[in-house]
Amino acid sequence: MTTTAILASTTLVAVAAAVYFFLRERKSRSNLTQSEEDSKKREASQAQVIHTTKLASLGQMVAGVAHEINTPLGFVKSNVEVVSDLLSEYEAAVTKVMTGVDLLLTLDASMVDRAKAAIQKARIELAKATSLQEARELLTDSAEGLKQMSSLVLNLKGFARVDRDGMDSIDLNDSVRSALTIAGHQLRDRITVVEQLGNLPKVKCMPSQINQVFLNMITNASQAMGDEGTLTIRSVAKPSFVEVSFEDTGSGIPDDVLPKIFDPFFTTKPVGEGTGLGLSIVHKIIQGHGGAIRVKSQVGKGTTFFVELPLAQSTLAKAA
Repeated sequence: MTTTAILASTTLVAVAAAVYFFLRERKSRSNLTQSEEDSKKREASQAQVIHTTKLASLGQMVAGVAHEINTPLGFVKSNVEVVSDLLSEYEAAVTKVMTGVDLLLTLDASMVDRAKAAIQKARIELAKATSLQEARELLTDSAEGLKQMSSLVLNLKGFARVDRDGMDSIDLNDSVRSALTIAGHQLRDRITVVEQLGNLPKVKCMPSQINQVFLNMITNASQAMGDEGTLTIRSVAKPSFVEVSFEDTGSGIPDDVLPKIFDPFFTTKPVGEGTGLGLSIVHKIIQGHGGAIRVKSQVGKGTTFFVELPLAQSTLAKAA
């Protein structure tokens, strides 16, 4: 074979190889682009579901708060109506006494005894109408009901942090108490709550997100215990972080399920009763704060979640 033929053959092979590698790289890039697009679509879809889940949780929370407010509001309304009736009765009794007195002033001596008898009768009726004392008691109860509503509204405001945004230094015990107040309607007459809250240094975090985490922990524990149980919440300061734990006496989590509980969309609830995003969102929030969340569980005995938040904040919390 001549040198020219060899060169031509070599050039042809090189061109073919170049075309082959070009087409393969182009296909690889195309596949990569498609994969990136699919990934973006999947992330967008997950973000939408997470947003919808948050709205649903907010709706449940608002419904619970409305129930909590409605109870004291109901007896305040009832008390005000009763006080109004009692004051009307008292006013009528006083009017009778005053009418007798006015009559007495206009009578001659022969009519005095009859007027006295009328006044005495009116005084007896007035004595029976212990309206003012009862009214005071009802108004005291009403003031207590209004105090409860005011406390609930303040807790709700603090829970949602509607007057501020971003990072803040807070006592996590305050977040625990706030979440317990918001979740009160789920726990009352069913779940015994034991608070073992230690003295804590303040932690820099996004309060509304941490409140959401604690509310989710309390709600999950409540659901796991069914008709009755005990929820023990502990807080303790460690050398480099603060730990808040939520221990329930529920049914526990099986070993084969435990590794999956933080996976997005994983749920053991019946279809239509859960999206499987609650713990996934919690996990994301805690990670965004540079913290960690652990769980230990025993079937038939209960589950404990441990939430750890660092004292020295090195990373900014990312919006969940």
